[in-house]
Amino acid sequence: MRLMKLKNILPVAAMAVASLGLSSCVDDLNVKNINPNQVSNPDYDAVLNKVYANLVMTGQKGPDGDGDIDDIDEGTSSLIRQLWNANELPTDESECIWGDVGIPEFNHASWSDSHPMMKALYYRLYFGITNANYYLEQTAGSTEEGIGAKRAEARFLRALHYSYLMDLYGNVPFTLTISSESAPQIKRADLYKFINSELRQISGEDGNSTEVLNDAAVKNGNEDGYGRANKAAAWLLLARDYLNGKVYAGTEQNDSAKYFAKKVIDSPYGLVKTATGSYSAFQKLFLADNDVNGAQDEIILPAIHDGEDTQTWGGCLFLVASTTDADMAGEYPTGTSEGWGGNHARKQFVQKFFPSSEPMQGTPDQVAAEANDDRALFFTKGHTESISKESDFKSGFGYVKFLNLRADGGKVKHTQFVDIDFPMMRAAEAYLTYAEADARQNGGTCTAEGLKYINDIRERAEATPFTSCTLDNICDEWSREFAYEGRRRMDLIRFNKFGGQNDYTWEWMGGTQNGTPFDAHFNLFPIPNSDMNSNTTGLKQNDGYGK
Repeated sequence: MRLMKLKNILPVAAMAVASLGLSSCVDDLNVKNINPNQVSNPDYDAVLNKVYANLVMTGQKGPDGDGDIDDIDEGTSSLIRQLWNANELPTDESECIWGDVGIPEFNHASWSDSHPMMKALYYRLYFGITNANYYLEQTAGSTEEGIGAKRAEARFLRALHYSYLMDLYGNVPFTLTISSESAPQIKRADLYKFINSELRQISGEDGNSTEVLNDAAVKNGNEDGYGRANKAAAWLLLARDYLNGKVYAGTEQNDSAKYFAKKVIDSPYGLVKTATGSYSAFQKLFLADNDVNGAQDEIILPAIHDGEDTQTWGGCLFLVASTTDADMAGEYPTGTSEGWGGNHARKQFVQKFFPSSEPMQGTPDQVAAEANDDRALFFTKGHTESISKESDFKSGFGYVKFLNLRADGGKVKHTQFVDIDFPMMRAAEAYLTYAEADARQNGGTCTAEGLKYINDIRERAEATPFTSCTLDNICDEWSREFAYEGRRRMDLIRFNKFGGQNDYTWEWMGGTQNGTPFDAHFNLFPIPNSDMNSNTTGLKQNDGYGK
């Protein structure tokens, strides 16, 4: 990775100060040191803001006009948008009808090292790492009040970005400094060790570091500190990485996964269980007021959106608009004028809720009621269950999870861009992590404690509790609970249900309607050819992708 591939990196301070004239995205919520477009003082807090902003924003002018990443449409370069594409479209959950360069390759797991969206995701992740490194370099030795916790936040966000790179690309360039020189490659297992060490230090788990995250504490959107990483975020990322330990480093780490998952479960965060009006407790997690409607009790790390001041064609607007069209919005309002009709559900995802028969023709609320599961949010009216034609949005059901509407019935800030905070991390993950690690330690079946945690998830969704629970049950439950949140690929790989297997197929897998298995080398994305050609340290390409 060479920093020259990233636009406007140096000096980052100048980039952040340039944003002083833009309006605050969260000023009315009294959130300090998070706002991606405003700083209260022209100091390095602006750079920390930019690291957080990388989760949502795509440039300096938003929604377009001065993008952070060159050589791709700015809205397409969104971190959330490309994490979603990379982790949903090659799986059993969703497919996109668009013919944009890169989309069919995602749909069919047939990409190469020149894939434009994979390249954008790669450089977007390094953009966040570079900003974090710059902040940490510039604040080294600072005695500013609270600097230890702020530096811990920057280290957490850097670890989060590296964790995505580890999961997606394997052996990647690695640096903790700002330099114009090429960064050397690190082995996946060694990056795994680094991330775990960092997270344990900044959570206060290991050593006597002065750089420790703030204690786990629920904040709402009207409180200072909302949107900032705390110890619960570090614990949950540790639990996630330990659960994938065999994939990343060759060794199962189920004890550690359970330990950190339990710390999250026992923290002030927990499952949202109270419905509001016509919205179920589950639905409230994905609404425009999820910073204040009770969902904040579950969302450990939100990526903050504001319809007026964080406008982007990526982020949560993409999650609403790409999964709906005008016909659907006429029957089931989405709260935005945008309806692009792109991503529809694959049949195998629908069958997680309806294993023996097709659901009724209806709206998501009606279908969820029929399924006896609040998470079965399919729009089926005028659509077919099977995707017989890949270019037809109505061939395949819609899945409507994110809505730019408020549980309290109040007005949103904008009728085009959305207010929905994206749940980068939420407590439900800890419950399923514990249950899965528990089952893996006990011959593939949960003990009573693991069963309790997965049933807490199901009961919140008003689904029938399990009387026993196997690993196959858990794999399906990950899909039911976290569908369309940009993680399915990771889960399928961990269960050996992605590349290199013949036991589980889905519609249009590998490019055929009935599904054709694809090779195991697709379990990793390739290092972009641009970085292979420019990096002077001798990067080794992932197996199956050329040099």
